[in-house]
Amino acid sequence: MSAQSGGPARRRSAVATREAIAEAARALFTADGFEAVGIRAIAARAGVDAALVIRYFGSKERLFLDVMTVDLPVATVMEGPLENLGRALVEHVLDLSSSTSGALAVTSLSALFHASDREPVRRTLRETVERAFAVPLTGRLRGDDAELRAHLVAAQIGGLLTSLHVVRDPVLTEAPRPTLISWYGPAIQHLIDGRFDPDAQVRP
Repeated sequence: MSAQSGGPARRRSAVATREAIAEAARALFTADGFEAVGIRAIAARAGVDAALVIRYFGSKERLFLDVMTVDLPVATVMEGPLENLGRALVEHVLDLSSSTSGALAVTSLSALFHASDREPVRRTLRETVERAFAVPLTGRLRGDDAELRAHLVAAQIGGLLTSLHVVRDPVLTEAPRPTLISWYGPAIQHLIDGRFDPDAQVRP
């Protein structure tokens, strides 16, 4: 009985230790970025030995990717009517930081972006954007090149998101909201609708 009662206690301690490390790492990576944060600093903040950080997460990079996950809160808007989805997506990106979940996503996205010289981080960023925008759109679009158009939408929305909330391009952040929507919304909608003008092709 005593051995059985001791087992769960040890497991709870391991879970608590892992969570303490994750919370410490998340706070430090958010504040200082990937490169500036060391294993010892994470361990000190978590109140554990540095060896435990490696034991539970394997490496600093794996810990970073584990705790700086991005869950973009876009599912509801992505399920909206296709006929005005371009405008709705732009409006949603403009307002992203106004919600708690959106602000958390932007914080993690910024940390990942500034560590994107590493291939695993670039892959995580790419998969995040694809999962949020390209995957749900691919099954809904009709006409030629549906998958390509869905990924082009993801690329354009991902670029707008990064420019507004990560690098904070002052021309975009200071532009009037209606102007941004009126320019960018139709560009996204063109890809969603799949309207193709053969006379607009670039010829060699």
